[in-house]
Amino acid sequence: ARWLERHNCNKMLSLVGSPLSLAGASAPGVAMRAGTPAMAVERSASIPFLKKPPALDGSMVGDVGFDPLGISTTIIELGGDLRYVREAELMHGRQAMLATVGFVFPKLFGKLPVDWAKDISLNPLEAQYQIPPVALGQIAISIAIAEGLRSRIVFSNDPDYVVGDHGFGAGMLKGKSEAQVKDMKMKELAHCRLAMVAITGMFFQTAITGSLYPLVDKF
Repeated sequence: ARWLERHNCNKMLSLVGSPLSLAGASAPGVAMRAGTPAMAVERSASIPFLKKPPALDGSMVGDVGFDPLGISTTIIELGGDLRYVREAELMHGRQAMLATVGFVFPKLFGKLPVDWAKDISLNPLEAQYQIPPVALGQIAISIAIAEGLRSRIVFSNDPDYVVGDHGFGAGMLKGKSEAQVKDMKMKELAHCRLAMVAITGMFFQTAITGSLYPLVDKF
């Protein structure tokens, strides 16, 4: 009787254990999948909740992965060069720095001492339509010459070309270490980006309120 009872007990245990043994057979595969480390998604340093754009690898000065619209990726896919994009960023930023100064300079320090400037408004948004055609022509010719000279450098396919380096102010970098030069370039880029945001804000504030407080109470 004891033998029969033990036999029945072993039989029941084997029946109960069979599905577990089947599950155990597949467990290594499950365990392997669970234990496999997921590929870490690299995030943008500037926008942590977005993926880091693949084209922005941090090799350029000031590259913090800011490209929410994926423009850099599109440019690379179309066979473009990010160095040209950086050149454009620097040019727009340098022009914006000049624009922020020119926006308020006549109001704070006075107009040019020439006859044609006497009747021109101190409001830059109005003044741009009051400049004589001769002066506008000179400005247009100067811009065309400057851009023509710059394009010869940018599109020269020179492997030694340094983006944004057109010889102006190059003496300020002489005698500096590589780290110091990189720091100077980062400072310029930061000022460029700030100026582009600033001149946009100055434009809208002047257009809406007619002033640029606290610099200018009223144009």
